[in-house]
Amino acid sequence: MRKQKIHCVVIDQDVEVTASLDAALRHSDVLLELKQVASVQQLIPVLQELQPHLLFCPHEKTKPATDLLETLQRYSPDTLLVWVARDEWQGLTTWLMGVESCILPLNDLEYFSQYIDFLLRYSAIKQDFRDCKHLLGVAELRCHWLVDYSWEAIAYISQGMHLYANNAYVTLFGFESMAEVRSMPVAHLVDTPERKTFEAMSKAADVGSKPSNRLLITLRTLDGERMRAEIRFIPAVLKGKRCTQLHVRPLERNMLKGVSLRKQDNPWEATEQRLQHAPAPRVAPAEVSVASPRAVAPLVPPTVAGMKMVFHKLQRMKENLPSIYLAEPEFQQKAQQLNYAALVKQLGNGGGRSRLDYWNLGQVVLRLSSQGHEKPSYLVFVSVGGAILNNETELKRVVELLNAAPDAAKRIVLAFPYQDCMAHLAQLGKVIKLLKALGVRLAIDGLPDSPQALKFAQVVKPVLVRVDVGLVNESIRSTNTERLQRLIYQLADSRCKVIIPCVQDKQFLRVAYSTAAAYVQGGAMT
Repeated sequence: MRKQKIHCVVIDQDVEVTASLDAALRHSDVLLELKQVASVQQLIPVLQELQPHLLFCPHEKTKPATDLLETLQRYSPDTLLVWVARDEWQGLTTWLMGVESCILPLNDLEYFSQYIDFLLRYSAIKQDFRDCKHLLGVAELRCHWLVDYSWEAIAYISQGMHLYANNAYVTLFGFESMAEVRSMPVAHLVDTPERKTFEAMSKAADVGSKPSNRLLITLRTLDGERMRAEIRFIPAVLKGKRCTQLHVRPLERNMLKGVSLRKQDNPWEATEQRLQHAPAPRVAPAEVSVASPRAVAPLVPPTVAGMKMVFHKLQRMKENLPSIYLAEPEFQQKAQQLNYAALVKQLGNGGGRSRLDYWNLGQVVLRLSSQGHEKPSYLVFVSVGGAILNNETELKRVVELLNAAPDAAKRIVLAFPYQDCMAHLAQLGKVIKLLKALGVRLAIDGLPDSPQALKFAQVVKPVLVRVDVGLVNESIRSTNTERLQRLIYQLADSRCKVIIPCVQDKQFLRVAYSTAAAYVQGGAMT
């Protein structure tokens, strides 16, 4: 690969900083080009045109760095931000959405020059890596086109599940839609006596780097027809992620017909069975009525350990806003009913809360999917704990669940607690990208009144923000709503729609109407 020219940009606001940088860069043997700008306002067109490798800026402790990080995130996320200070140092740090920055001290000139040289070479490696990713993306796209137009039945699979299939594969097995393909485990298409052999080869392909040998195996279509076929596993990449191509070549068809693989019952049966076998929360089973968001009788999901889904409608502050329902399971312990807040408090942040969130999300997907071709006109707000942010297994389960029902996923607003987001900031960027790819809307729950929280919301840009319950309760007790109103207006200015929780009386409801909030949650009715 040819040698790349390193583009550097300096925000020229300090003569000493600019002179030191010029000296350090001139002593480097890296091919580079230096450009100076006078202010951040002049920086944006330069970022759009050059996509520079390095951006140097004088460090000011009194001036927040978030604005500049947000500018880079928007216009040139691969640019390294280098703050130049007098005597402060900070190594490379990765911020939200992958933007990297560091702080270099001017008082140690030898170290300053060494670190500049390191950054130049590191940015060159990053450029080579970006070029390799681009070339891989081009090769992946070309391969995808060849698969789509191939007469051979080919599917992309990973860890036993379908990711994508071409028309020949869909027609061969009798699938009706791509959603049906994604929801079908690959091993279910293999005749039962030969399933273990297939699963062993599939697992080996997930970790291997070479095409497998050809395997003769008996497959089944969704209508139950058996056929003898030759299959092969070939390593592949789909949407930047490693996976496997499954090539299927039918050899003999019209064999003895077996049981149809098509199911006419609950499409989430497997999910329900897994939840029923999982250890249940420590509550006694009971029956709780379901409040439906539709006037007609809803499809009621099966109960798990006595749990029932309840939908609470948020009150809109403006008529042009979409209707939103909160999905909150409820339990009952003898004569004492546990609402969602009490249930979450009892389960904590461990495995019990994870199972509750997964069941809750599964029931929402089931409810939205049960509408058939009639798309629901409302959104559903679903709260989840921090397990998705720090547990790859939980994240994968949720993604698979949402990926199997893309139409339902587009109606879901997934809410993460603010404290969990801050605790797992590095992983949050990855989760946001996954949710965006699935069409799921993002919300932040329990946002406090602090400059850090406000800046976080402005950077992440969730579609909904539910303010901290403690802040609302304090405003009610003290009858001083200035803090709450100021926070809501600041969020509204950043185009974040705000939910005010715990509005239980009409007096405070009138206060809520005087703010820029979009929705109100609570028992007060107009």
